Amino acid sequence: MELSAASFSYPQHDGPTRAAITRRLLDSPDPEEGFLLSTCLRVEVAVAGPVSRLESLLASLFGEVPAPPQVWTGEEAVRHLYRVAAGLESPILGEQEILTQFRQSLIGAEASGQVDGLFARLLEGAVAVGRQARELLPGSPHNSMAAVAAQVVGTAESVAVLGSGIMATAVLDGLSLLPAPPRVTVVARHPEKVAERPGVEVLAFDHAPRVIAEYPAVISATSAKRRLVDDAELSAAVRDREFPLLLVDMAMPPDFRPTVGDLITYVAIDDLARMADRRPRSNDADVLVETTAAEAYRTFRDHHEVGPLIGGLMAGADDIVESTVRRFSGRLHNTADEALLRQSAHTVARTLLAGPVSYLKTADRAPEAIDVIAEAFGVEDV
Repeated sequence: MELSAASFSYPQHDGPTRAAITRRLLDSPDPEEGFLLSTCLRVEVAVAGPVSRLESLLASLFGEVPAPPQVWTGEEAVRHLYRVAAGLESPILGEQEILTQFRQSLIGAEASGQVDGLFARLLEGAVAVGRQARELLPGSPHNSMAAVAAQVVGTAESVAVLGSGIMATAVLDGLSLLPAPPRVTVVARHPEKVAERPGVEVLAFDHAPRVIAEYPAVISATSAKRRLVDDAELSAAVRDREFPLLLVDMAMPPDFRPTVGDLITYVAIDDLARMADRRPRSNDADVLVETTAAEAYRTFRDHHEVGPLIGGLMAGADDIVESTVRRFSGRLHNTADEALLRQSAHTVARTLLAGPVSYLKTADRAPEAIDVIAEAFGVEDV
């Protein structure tokens, strides 16, 4: 059993490419199999199968893509997914939100039956090692893209945050940590579901044009399928402004068309990613994630290949034992000796196989060992 993964991610894929990919994903029905992770900076797809199965899933989700994805197979695929969950592939090392997004995507995939069995356990391992890796990275309340967005608004006295999900909530946390926290208004599709925060006003989404017209800074962190404010509404909202507007668009696909004007500064998610300084790499976190990924892949592969091979070796040995007993049982003077003959032959066969079986179970066996042993002992379908 193989494992394959594909990625459309920053910086290998620019914002417009990822936006096109995300729109197609939003318009596609849920697949019957596979793990999907879609965030503002990446779309990840993984299947428990060969690249051909991955390609079939990509075609069903996206049709013709504007740019080819990065593709990994086998242990490299597992390593990539584990690094994503740990935040080691994020512009900010150890980014906080990606682990939550990974975990929620996995919960949804398991609930819908898209991911199960060993594949599910392998991905659950990514969540576990993601938590462990963060313990090896220097702690910081600013360790997120949301914190970067909050820092961009700087000294604005008031900020409107569009959205109420994971990223919007993280933005609120980032704003609260600024040296001079601004007055914050949350504009949400379902304001009744927004948790109360001291000093934070919550409005329904039909107030979005007004806050865009009146506030000095607006951060959009939604997960909507379509633009929440169309071009005409945006133009009308900013037409009579007499002071600058900082419009930070963290959504993917973007909530707004990039807007240029003397009074408007538009900051897209890729702009935030370029602003984010990667912290010094933690060798300990790298080693932990890569070692755990290698062990997880070995367990995944062994279940599908080593287990059947060992079973095939034992079944073949038992067949030889029975054949030998039948061959010599007629020469026995005492039929009671047949059991002794069978036990003796069985002991010899298992002793002979003890070495290869023990080697197959070791962590440092050669990658080609499964194929070599299977061929040497005539075990097929492994």
